[in-house]
Amino acid sequence: MRFLSKIFGKKDSKQLDDLEHKYQLVLEFPYEDSERDFDRLLELEDALTGSLDDSVLVDGHDYGSGFMNIFIHTNDPRKTFQEALQVLINANMISNLNSGYRDFDQDDYIMLWPGDSSEPFELR
Repeated sequence: MRFLSKIFGKKDSKQLDDLEHKYQLVLEFPYEDSERDFDRLLELEDALTGSLDDSVLVDGHDYGSGFMNIFIHTNDPRKTFQEALQVLINANMISNLNSGYRDFDQDDYIMLWPGDSSEPFELR
């Protein structure tokens, strides 16, 4: 992976191996099947990549079945979420946000947002 980062000019710190991260943080938003929503997802992913601490990896996204997700690899999901929160607020993407995280060794997610939810986080 580091070889490719040298070829394509990407920062090594953003290309950390998955094994160096303990958790997967997911930011999930509903969407209405539109090109505009997909463009917003890509813009948000770019903003997070540029804004988050270099110790995390914005690993990509998925889009389908009425939901779009951004995946972030981190060792401190609560801290990373707090750092991402300002980007989400600035992008006006907070009102319908659900967020959770899981240990890469586990299947179940822990709900982070909304903070007052008693529901488990389900990746959709």
